[in-house]
Amino acid sequence: MRRLLLASLTLAACDFPTPSEQYACRVTADCESGRVCTAGYCVVGQQTTMPDAANTLPKDAAVDAMIDADPFAVTRQQCLAAGYTQDAGGLHRAVMTNASWLNAAADCANDVAGATHLVVLSSQAEVDYVKTRLGWVGLSDRATEGQWVNVTGEPNDLRPWDSGQPDNGGGNENCAQMKVGGLDDDQCGNGHRYVCECDGRPPMP
Repeated sequence: MRRLLLASLTLAACDFPTPSEQYACRVTADCESGRVCTAGYCVVGQQTTMPDAANTLPKDAAVDAMIDADPFAVTRQQCLAAGYTQDAGGLHRAVMTNASWLNAAADCANDVAGATHLVVLSSQAEVDYVKTRLGWVGLSDRATEGQWVNVTGEPNDLRPWDSGQPDNGGGNENCAQMKVGGLDDDQCGNGHRYVCECDGRPPMP
């Protein structure tokens, strides 16, 4: 009899006959005024501690925040999987077989769509890296003679031309390669090694 009386009092305090979804909670902030979250349900009582923060973030908010903090994170992983390595100048893939400038450019662009291209010399560290590999870089005046543009349209790229270069020797040297002494213009159809870069920028059409 005493057990039945205690059970009746407990249910009266909860103000509902059985636990139900209507009173389910995770934190006290989920409950209406005058109730606290206990064992997953809102029961009548007074809050004795600071209220829990309301759950206003979606389940994957922490993951989303991490990705938002570094929007390049996913692209970096894709490039590493495609054979790129991190060096002082960025993420690069050096190719030691010869190809024409156009074939080299296409090969780099195909690594990670919209994120990789023939290397653009954006910093001295990148220049130093490419000088240890040599070969085609993403710079040409194929569209207009004498107007050298890089493959991503980046402003203020570095162009350490070798002495006397570019000279458009033979009247058809429209693509740039890195040689020991610096950049040199050469015929785009010639075969050279090349360096690809991953920086999240797409090559221009």
